[in-house]
Amino acid sequence: MHAINWFAIPALDLDRAFNFYSTILHGNVRKGTFGNRELILFNVPFQTGEAVGGSIVKRDDLIPTTDGSILYINAFGKLSDAVKQVEAAGGKVIMPCIDLGKFGYSAIIIDSEGNKVGLIANEN
Repeated sequence: MHAINWFAIPALDLDRAFNFYSTILHGNVRKGTFGNRELILFNVPFQTGEAVGGSIVKRDDLIPTTDGSILYINAFGKLSDAVKQVEAAGGKVIMPCIDLGKFGYSAIIIDSEGNKVGLIANEN
């Protein structure tokens, strides 16, 4: 079992968020729907329980923020490749790549919607 089951990252503009995450995560997101709402899903095997799933959603009760907990998202490849794409995709790097030893590498960014998000990978 995972400590986290599902996460939702708030967005103000789903198309902008899709373009941002698709760019920095090498296309590992897809558009979808749940009920009557559009959302963006991360391409991980959450249905099998192999990975924690998550989405990017536009909802009136969720507002992007740089306060609070930081969610670390798999960079789907080299961390430096993802970080290089952040500013061109509409975000901002606030903590560049740091070495986590046996846990890999991480960085912290502000996404296109104004959320503080971590990126993590095994390779820099």
